[in-house]
Amino acid sequence: CVPRHCHRPRSMMGARETVAKAMVLECMRQSRTQQRACFLYSFSGPGDCQELELKLNATGLYGLLEFLAGSFHGGTDVDEPFNRALARLNEAEWSNADILLVTDGEIKPPDEALIASLDVAKEEMGLKVHGLLVGDAGNVDVVESICTHVQAFKSWTAVGGKPSQ
Repeated sequence: CVPRHCHRPRSMMGARETVAKAMVLECMRQSRTQQRACFLYSFSGPGDCQELELKLNATGLYGLLEFLAGSFHGGTDVDEPFNRALARLNEAEWSNADILLVTDGEIKPPDEALIASLDVAKEEMGLKVHGLLVGDAGNVDVVESICTHVQAFKSWTAVGGKPSQ
């Protein structure tokens, strides 16, 4: 689950965008190495969620290149992509999947029903929801309410951005 757009206009531009796109590439690489499928939910505000299965075929590579050529801006509404991901977990191919949320932390609290559904999936299916915070901490409490594991990306000099404080 990788956001295409984030809450503040242009908040995921530059180094943050580079990190998010690098994570998509790494997820695709790892899925290939582990012989697992990989799915991308690119989203912004309500009603704007696109799905892309990252396969090493013409359709998958075209979609990946289109995603990588795009830019991030807009709002961050995680309800729809998480609901879609949870629905996909009921399919045999995805029943053992993990979710990765890459965000700058500028995120509104998800719907309570979504939190409840995530909690059930974590408990009953062993779902792991990994969060990667890029940029300033943002709304860490919201990210932690969604994710089982949260990491912060702070190595700005590695991608040409400003050093962390």
